[in-house]
Amino acid sequence: MDTAFKTFIDHFSTNYQLSDSSKAEICNHFSILHLDKKHVLIEENKRHDFAYFVVKGAVRSYYLKDGVEVNTWFALENDMAGSLHNFKDNPSRETLELVESSTLISINLKKIKALMLHNIQIAHFVNAIIEEYAFFLEDKIYFSQMMSSIDKYLILLDKEPQIFQRIPLTYIASYIGISRETLSRLRAK
Repeated sequence: MDTAFKTFIDHFSTNYQLSDSSKAEICNHFSILHLDKKHVLIEENKRHDFAYFVVKGAVRSYYLKDGVEVNTWFALENDMAGSLHNFKDNPSRETLELVESSTLISINLKKIKALMLHNIQIAHFVNAIIEEYAFFLEDKIYFSQMMSSIDKYLILLDKEPQIFQRIPLTYIASYIGISRETLSRLRAK
């Protein structure tokens, strides 16, 4: 099994052990992608058949509001990147774009959903992934709705300092709901 696939399986299988045959079955529907910065993985208002696990690199999620990009989250190594709307075969509400050249595991959603119907281990495994992603999204909603911009900045600085080295300040400012100039002033303090 490829090292990237093993990292992915190990990351999510702490609660649900997979037999070697289930691992092999899942990995048949994974692909490793090496994509350049600015590559669009998922486009807003379009259906897409894949979700992604970030092996190396960075992804941002954004939507357009009155023609302006509003950044909603960032995914780095060992994070999932995708749209739950796509999992339900609906159009995505957001665009996912690479912020860095990245290595990703591409997961074919339709094929994985078919495996879930006949392999309970795979069904539990996929549910664990969806559960972790739901917690991630719930934290992002709380972060965006319940905290001031200054608190958002301080939490990012404390919990995810690498974001400030890897993500353009314009995207970070949009994410925490302030102008780039205000973010620059905060950073200067």
